[in-house]
This record gives sequence, structure tokens and C-alpha cells, in this order.
Amino acid sequence: MGVLRTNVPRLIDHNERRELLAEATWRVIVRDGVAGASVRTIAAEAGQSTGSLRHIFPTHAELLAFALKLVIERATARVAALPPRPTAVETVQEVAAELLPLDRDRRAEMEVYLALFTAANADPKLRVPRDEAHLRMREGARWMIAQLDNGADLAPGTDRELEAARLHALIDGLAAHLIYEGAAADPSWARRVLARHIGSLAG
Repeated sequence: MGVLRTNVPRLIDHNERRELLAEATWRVIVRDGVAGASVRTIAAEAGQSTGSLRHIFPTHAELLAFALKLVIERATARVAALPPRPTAVETVQEVAAELLPLDRDRRAEMEVYLALFTAANADPKLRVPRDEAHLRMREGARWMIAQLDNGADLAPGTDRELEAARLHALIDGLAAHLIYEGAAADPSWARRVLARHIGSLAG
């Protein structure tokens, strides 16, 4: 299911309908920002009535929270689907790269992710999914550092928690820079930065 899908089929199950509405929310946020993502505009984007949307998401906050959660779920599913790599370093590089906006769909998801993270500062109802998303990213960074702690790819005596925090910050920073650079920019530099950082952890 791609971000740019616009037509909602008549016969779909409840979960798919929730995802379709979340994807419509993404498109509106990318185009108009969070301030423009009203129930009316999202319903129109999805080709639904506002009543139909409210039947699935009784409140606007629930819809935005689900839209944020879906970004994380999609990223998690992509990471889980990655084929095995021959080394821990290659595995970590590929997992980390999968979390960056390196193609159109991931770019749209990251724009939504950053917009809703910012919106959570003013909307308490978004803070729980924001904090959950942040913790899941940190757990992912911990997992990546643990893969490198194999006697060869992480320097002896390394503070794993500190390195997980540093990797998390690097991924977040790279993602933001890629968004700020614009869709026309070549994102390959971000992969090189990741590779340099991960390679340096062996000391």
C-alpha cells in the first residue's frame, strides 16, 4: 500500500480502512501541514464523508495518533523484511538506512513523523504516541549496537547505552537534514555518513 493511493474501495475491512484514512492524513499533512489536516480535509482526501471518518476515528486526535503509529509500524515491517546480510556491520547499516527518507514513500512518512512530533509539543493527546515512537527508535538503536558487540565491530569497553543514544541522534539528524534538503537532492551522502560512523565504532 503506497502513500499516494487516493481511492478507497467500497468493500474493505476495518483495519484496512483505518490505514487508508491514515494514509489520507499523511497526504494532507505533507501538502498542507498539520494545521490543514482537519477532519473535513482528510475525509475529502480519502473520498469519505466526515461521518464515515468519525465512525472509524471518533476524534481528530485519535486519527492523528494512529497516523503517527502507522509510520512506525511501516518502518518496523520494512526492517523485519530485510534479507539477511553477511556481517553485523552490513546488517546495522541496512537497518539504519531503512529508517531514513531515501525514497518517495519514506520521505512522505518522515515528513509526517517530524510534523506530528512537533505538533505534540502543543497537543497533549499526541504526546503518548510520540513518546512511544521515540522509545521504539531508542530500542532499535540499542539492538543495532548489540549486534555490533560481537568482539570485532565494537571497541572493548564501549558504553553501549551511550552509543545507542548517539546512533539514535545520528539517524534522527540525518532524517531531518534529508527532509530539509528537499526531494530533488541526492540522499546518498547520508548512507556514507552512516557507514563512516558505524565503521568507526570498532575503534
